[in-house]
Amino acid sequence: MIVTKLIGGLGNQMFQYAAGKALACKHNTELKVDVSELNKSSEDRYTQRHYELDIFATDIEIAKNTDILPFLNKDNGKIKREFQRRFPFLFNTLHAVESGSHYHPEFKKYPKNAYLSGFWQSELYFKEYEIEIRKDFQFKQSVIEACKPLINKIAPINSVSLHVRRGDYVNNPSANKFHGLCSPQYYEQAVSYISKLQKYIEVVVFSDDTVWCKENLKFDVPIHFLETGSAYEDMYLMSYCKHNIIANSSFSWWGAWLNNNRNKIVVAPQKWFTDTSVNTSDIIPASWIKL
Repeated sequence: MIVTKLIGGLGNQMFQYAAGKALACKHNTELKVDVSELNKSSEDRYTQRHYELDIFATDIEIAKNTDILPFLNKDNGKIKREFQRRFPFLFNTLHAVESGSHYHPEFKKYPKNAYLSGFWQSELYFKEYEIEIRKDFQFKQSVIEACKPLINKIAPINSVSLHVRRGDYVNNPSANKFHGLCSPQYYEQAVSYISKLQKYIEVVVFSDDTVWCKENLKFDVPIHFLETGSAYEDMYLMSYCKHNIIANSSFSWWGAWLNNNRNKIVVAPQKWFTDTSVNTSDIIPASWIKL
């Protein structure tokens, strides 16, 4: 059994699920998700989150305490966890605690009984099982139906989704300090880059602060500001656009990754976190453009 711990918002939960799914596929075993951390109070230390993977049509099993405790009881301190991280193939049961933001190739050697604790923000953890991941991340019919009127407007144009993440990145001091914000200049450069490669584009803006976007984003191409009122509909619609400009956000990362256009151009910010000493080299797929 593989158990993956869920923390953070929808984008983070998708990374954690995808990593667990890949490991479960590798070993042909079951996958369960631990939601216990989501049920705890944040006490204003971070943005309060809840379980969001139920937006997808896939049946995902929630781990019980009896599933989780056997893994946690085997955690005997930092030294043992480091040894497990370096030599996971020596263990039949593993409590894997991610270290840093870069890809750990040892992941592929994890045993078929493993508890995953971390963010796992790299497609390198699950690229081998992309077909299975895309199947599991098919949105429920209710989301698809709600988006149909906007899909009909997006489908005929050479659309470029542009995501601006503000919200807690502005209002939560700890989130602001850690993540920072993408500047209007970044978005201008991204639109300019795609404009040089595509004859005619129209930008479709998705944001939790449309007022700011209307005041600060000015381009020499048609621009549409969508206000669906639903983060789930936003992600689905982003994935439906032909090209994508993402923020330093796992939410729009997944909107771009789920885009099935084989000729898509995806632009991502070079600076993912405020602290540039954090190794983020594996977060952005090799085929995407960093600006």
